[in-house]
Amino acid sequence: FLNWVENAKFQGDLYAMPEGTIFFAHEHQLRLHGSFEEAQLFESLILNTINPQTNVATIANDIAQIAAGKILLEGGSRRATSPQSAIFNSRAARIGGFTASSNVAYGILHNEKVGGTHGHSYVMLHPSEYSAFKAQAQTLGNNVCFLLDTYNVQNALERALQIITEENLTHAAFRIDSGDLLSQALSIHTQLQSRGFSRDSYTLFASDDLNAEKIASLEEKNADIDKYLIGTFVVNPPKPVEGVFKLAAYQDKEGEWHYKGKLSADLGKATLPGIKQIYRVTGPDGLYQRDIIAFQGEDLSSYLNRSDSIRELLIPIIKDGKQVYDFPTINQITQYREEQFQRFKDVNSYEVIISQKVRAAQLKIMQEHGFSQV
Repeated sequence: FLNWVENAKFQGDLYAMPEGTIFFAHEHQLRLHGSFEEAQLFESLILNTINPQTNVATIANDIAQIAAGKILLEGGSRRATSPQSAIFNSRAARIGGFTASSNVAYGILHNEKVGGTHGHSYVMLHPSEYSAFKAQAQTLGNNVCFLLDTYNVQNALERALQIITEENLTHAAFRIDSGDLLSQALSIHTQLQSRGFSRDSYTLFASDDLNAEKIASLEEKNADIDKYLIGTFVVNPPKPVEGVFKLAAYQDKEGEWHYKGKLSADLGKATLPGIKQIYRVTGPDGLYQRDIIAFQGEDLSSYLNRSDSIRELLIPIIKDGKQVYDFPTINQITQYREEQFQRFKDVNSYEVIISQKVRAAQLKIMQEHGFSQV
């Protein structure tokens, strides 16, 4: 085996959804054709590469939909499982709708902008909070961001406002990172307004183990926060998607195909057999109508209206062991994701159909193994 694997080279085909594609439960992101040995060899690599990034991109997308128009910064590198995964997470969050990452290595590698603020240690290093803020303001000018919660938020705000006056700053940012973010945000707005600050003269920045639910609450209650820094719960989603890599069909020595599927009493965990494709149906208005999981080349006329058009979501990436697909830039992937969302009437109630032929093939396998019904 070691001699074989040392010289192994994938000679098969890979079909996959382009990155940034919106997909749904039961829809497979890729389809791999090859000998059993070479296909099985890549299982762990495929799952380890695709699953975490799919989870990060999905959570990032959820947050981006909630906080539309806001600056979203990914800051989860310290919560990643490795330096490499930190870079993958930053990339996935950007694809999912985030504005930038605090990971400088990611920015250098992908020629992407980075962003963030500083840690509490930069304030604690100075003899006093005032001297820390003063040094920042003198160094950064109107780009300064005052981190208010190292000690006492209200006292820090007073010191920051004093320094804004002393340094004649026309703009400043304030970051809150712990405690009741809503009450702090509302208080900051009220105090700044009462002292004559226009809303465009300052930026409010929030962090503190934020997730989609917390951000949704802040948005709904009009916290009026301009930027969110999200780390832990974007790179470590609480309910990750658990993608699997399973055998769906094999061809015997006589050339006959045999369909296979992983079985379970829980139909949601059973895999669909056969060489399948995901077909996205578009109506005459240009909006997506439904997806169909069907065998590659299957007659779909019974699932379509006369004016519908269909598109295959799984496209060739590798053919006969050679790459045939030109990978887009991160900006192009992000734009593709955004364009798709414009074409869903309601992504939360979108219809996904599993063709009768695929279901019948699955039922046959289940009956062969003692399952009386689907």
